[in-house]
Amino acid sequence: MKREHLISPAVFLLWINFCLSPAVGQVTSEKEKSAAAYFQEAERYYEVRQFDSAVESFQKAIALKPDYAAAYNDLGISYAAMGRHSDAVESLREAVKIQPDFAVAHNNLGCEYFQIGQLELAVHSFRQALFHNPQYALAFNNLGATLSEAGKPKEAIEAYELALKLRPMWAETHRNLALASYQAADYERVFDHLHEAIRLKPDYYEAYNNLAVLHHKKRNDREAVACLLQAIRIKPDYADALYNLGALQLTMNKRSEALSQYHKLKSIDPALAASLYGGIYRGMILDLRNK
Repeated sequence: MKREHLISPAVFLLWINFCLSPAVGQVTSEKEKSAAAYFQEAERYYEVRQFDSAVESFQKAIALKPDYAAAYNDLGISYAAMGRHSDAVESLREAVKIQPDFAVAHNNLGCEYFQIGQLELAVHSFRQALFHNPQYALAFNNLGATLSEAGKPKEAIEAYELALKLRPMWAETHRNLALASYQAADYERVFDHLHEAIRLKPDYYEAYNNLAVLHHKKRNDREAVACLLQAIRIKPDYADALYNLGALQLTMNKRSEALSQYHKLKSIDPALAASLYGGIYRGMILDLRNK
């Protein structure tokens, strides 16, 4: 199985897609058969989140078949799941060294560079993935996320638009494009793509939060509150929405209602609760969280 990363500039979620590994099923020697067996064993460990065991089995597969690019790719993803990003980079670099046209591994390497803050290398890896697979919507999305993080929203918008040409019904990328458009102060585009994200994914509570921030910027606080209440209905422990609702209620001179959000936040996110407390009791000016 070739596992693939997707990153979002707002929440940095790891998504995993499963597809058939090209390296399994085309074996000739006994060593290759054994390597394939270890590879499949490792995949089973990965699927039940036994990452230590998955790493051990991938390493056994590689010991028997040193040019096993798919095993290096999935070893890298296993390291990533354990938070061992430097080891993940090393494994993924080996995968693309063995198989230079391995677009999935280039994408995954880009995601690991993103995780450790090496954005230029991440951009290079995503562009390599797209060079080898120009129809790779996931790599366009991840390129957009990286460019957005690097403070290049206009380039990010171009990458997201290319992703959406390939996958127009992709709610997450519509939201990502909206966030890049917010960076670029193109607010009409923000509205359009957030509404489309919510249309495609009605329980998209993060998009409701982003929409609330935009309404607030446009001085439509009533609409902003409605969006935040909807986000909280979908996910009652959504800390950012609770915080933003409390901050908005303060601006609307509803201190007791803001205090209610503070009490809910105390057990969910103490740091955000403390920030909201500062606004309630010390008159601090609070910025909404557009994440």
